Amino acid sequence: MCINTIKLIREEGKKLYQSLNEELYLNHAGLKNKTALTQTLKSFRDLLEPEVFQSLLDAKPNTEEKSNGIKLIRAFLAETILISKSPQIEDSILDIEASSIFAVGKSKISFRKSKSALLTKSKKEETENIENKRESVLAKLNQLYLRQYAYRQKDSHDLGYRSYLNLYELLENHNSVDLAEKAKELIRDTEYISRDLLSWFMSKRMDIKLNNAGYKEMFYLLNSFELTEAFAKLNPHSLAKAILKETGILLPAEIKFDTQIRKGHISGSISHLSNPGVEMLISTNLQGGILDYESFLESFGESLCYGFTDRDDHFEYAYLRERSFVMTFSILLKNLIFEPTWLKKHFRFDAESDFLKLIYLRRLIQLRILCAKVIFEVALYQRQDDKSEMYREIMEIATHCKPNKYEYLYDIQPHLSSLDSFKANMSETKLRAFLLENYDEQWWREQEANDFLCKIWETGGRMSVSNLSDKCGFGNYSSNNLLQTFEEVLG
Repeated sequence: MCINTIKLIREEGKKLYQSLNEELYLNHAGLKNKTALTQTLKSFRDLLEPEVFQSLLDAKPNTEEKSNGIKLIRAFLAETILISKSPQIEDSILDIEASSIFAVGKSKISFRKSKSALLTKSKKEETENIENKRESVLAKLNQLYLRQYAYRQKDSHDLGYRSYLNLYELLENHNSVDLAEKAKELIRDTEYISRDLLSWFMSKRMDIKLNNAGYKEMFYLLNSFELTEAFAKLNPHSLAKAILKETGILLPAEIKFDTQIRKGHISGSISHLSNPGVEMLISTNLQGGILDYESFLESFGESLCYGFTDRDDHFEYAYLRERSFVMTFSILLKNLIFEPTWLKKHFRFDAESDFLKLIYLRRLIQLRILCAKVIFEVALYQRQDDKSEMYREIMEIATHCKPNKYEYLYDIQPHLSSLDSFKANMSETKLRAFLLENYDEQWWREQEANDFLCKIWETGGRMSVSNLSDKCGFGNYSSNNLLQTFEEVLG
């Protein structure tokens, strides 16, 4: 591989990254339904030739830093090449998601907000109307997802890999079989506690027996009641400012906030990182309740991870990151909302109350759902069973409720991200334990702990979950690490 090839990848890769990021921001923020991914990718045809990707296979980096850089470039090119093979499908998916709006009674609800709208509707006919119209949109999306899935399998083979799962494993450093086994283990080990607590809260809050409950009742339980009322309306700028002050983190980059609500806007918070180390943007569509805080803290953690980037660094180190590495810090910030001392300070919640058990039950069910996604996705790329029925069976075991099988492909977007998230959850529990042991129970208030994190973020794309594990002495990852996070509260 010649120096000119690396130079081409760095110069054109940065332009492509920023162009795609802008298109996705405009769509996700509800500013543009029809994306121009097809036209954008055509203008970078030279960069996206398979030969450019293949040339990286011959690279012989002589340091771990260079090896990580080449790996990040390969992952970026592979994913972008796969999108470029059928970009019209991605454009169509984003258009349907953003433009689908349907009438419910006297109000109009966008598809992207329809799930959270179920929390505010009390009439049965209104909730059924929303569900039916969601299913009609999901049916269209599922056809596109299936085509996209087929293309990714074929085009991964053309790049020299057995399947898309095989390509993803190598580029993201995953062992999918091992992750699936760990996910199954965690579901087995939390079977009784999750069922007992869900039954108790379902009976107490909703007067419903668990065996009569569907997924929508569980969704309502874990997103409504105190979980909506107890959390004040989120002010993203104020919360970000408060966290930076409390941690003593001096962020060199600027974080801007887009808080305007629009039709077609994705619910929750999304980070847009078109200029790491200089300026990041968090776009929010607030629904009220705990979900706003979880989503925002995740986006804020991602922004912090990119906020210390050397703006003059090479493209791969400034703009690219291993996904599970970034997610580790997103989850670390998100999980502040499950720290009893943090909750007590910011929301005056009693750590011994049923309320704390309810939010930990929410967290546990979220984790079991993630495990179900890992198991389903790995199986999805390994065999050709009835995919929607396989999803329904796995998700019913995880949630103890009857799920909507129409969600089976929409629920796992983007492709194989559940593997990144599950690995990051295991990494985060190790990192949190390291911070507790070496600094303080309230590690986020300790300057030395936050200096340690800032030094990691300053490395940019040079660091990975594996490097982090070596640096902190984490050892092997296990689902037992995740179980320990629930013991203090749930027993």
